[in-house]
Amino acid sequence: MNQILQRVSDFAYPKAAWFGLVMLFGIPWSHAFFYIGLVGMLACLLASPTHYKHFIAACRENIALLAILLFAYIAVGLLYTHAPMELAIHDVKKYRKLLLIPVFLMIYRDGKWAQRMIAAYGCGVFILLLPTMLDGTGVARFLSLNLSRFENVGYSAETRVYWRNHIVHGFHAAMLFAICILSVIGRRKLAWLLLPVAAICLVNIVFFIHGRTALIALLAVSLLLAISYIANLRLRIFLVVVIFASSIFAYQFSEKIHARVSSVAQEARNYMTDSDVRTSGGIRLHYWKMSVKLFIEAPLFGKGPGAFRESLVRPDNPLRAETHKHAHNEYLTLLSQHGLLALLLFTLLVREIYRQAGRQDPWLKGVVSLGLVIFLISAATDSSLNNESEGWTFVLLACLANLRPSDNATA
Repeated sequence: MNQILQRVSDFAYPKAAWFGLVMLFGIPWSHAFFYIGLVGMLACLLASPTHYKHFIAACRENIALLAILLFAYIAVGLLYTHAPMELAIHDVKKYRKLLLIPVFLMIYRDGKWAQRMIAAYGCGVFILLLPTMLDGTGVARFLSLNLSRFENVGYSAETRVYWRNHIVHGFHAAMLFAICILSVIGRRKLAWLLLPVAAICLVNIVFFIHGRTALIALLAVSLLLAISYIANLRLRIFLVVVIFASSIFAYQFSEKIHARVSSVAQEARNYMTDSDVRTSGGIRLHYWKMSVKLFIEAPLFGKGPGAFRESLVRPDNPLRAETHKHAHNEYLTLLSQHGLLALLLFTLLVREIYRQAGRQDPWLKGVVSLGLVIFLISAATDSSLNNESEGWTFVLLACLANLRPSDNATA
């Protein structure tokens, strides 16, 4: 019997890592690929009882411990929340992806998987961007391609955004941009491929979407790349000046970019003066105001999962008809519903991921570090960990940070 279990385990366990790559490929754009990979990965692990010891070992890693602790703390909120239980359970489920961090740490231990994981995710991002590029550049019209069935139904046809909304679309484009530039710096043989892909990401963010957070992430990543990876001081200063000059030039002479940036201030003024909640900025400011009030009422432990949605659907709330269930700000979502302790645990988890990242591989450290920067910027205008696509990317970053380049025990 033991021999049979060993044979089944030895057959199934290595397959889990490959199903995991399918899951990573689907994160940016495809629920089908995502769930095929997730179910396949978990099935292979369940069929590998002789390798369960690797899961126990993974749970002892600092990153896994903090992830489990954060989820457990959020789940405890079910005991004291005043929100309807269905709303509370919905919120808790959004953070159960944290429990997959030790699972990923179990099957991906050898650093050789880093390139495969990043390549799978990067290919998924490229497919996410492709319809937008085909439409935005006019190739779709030239070839008489009908891309309307791929449009995000929450936005007009003029936005040229497919599968995901502006924030998530820009989030993944910024991630792939950073990965490509870092890979060109570390692996110049692939520059012929990666530089055009980086250019596609750049064009996507600047010209073909309306996401404003992505512009900030792109600027931050560009500056960090220039400051951190250029040894020559004069060249570094020159590149920083070029980046700022290009940003100012684009703002002054591109009506679309000017409108995207200036609309932030305009929407904020409209909300402050007229309580206008009809705009993207007005909705967010109203949600943030709601969240701050909830936080003040229970700063240490929060009001409990589901509290934001319960507050939103009250009869006196001007946005009660909206379907949103989070504050569109991860920090305020954690503070309002789970309190200062939750934000502290989240901060410790981010710090540990950064600290562990690429301990023997500068390229991997750069990918994880810049990925965290993009995630944290996005989290200011969207509840990124609560969300699916961005939250699963956070799981990927956590796993990449924990890889051991010298480990010979492969999946």
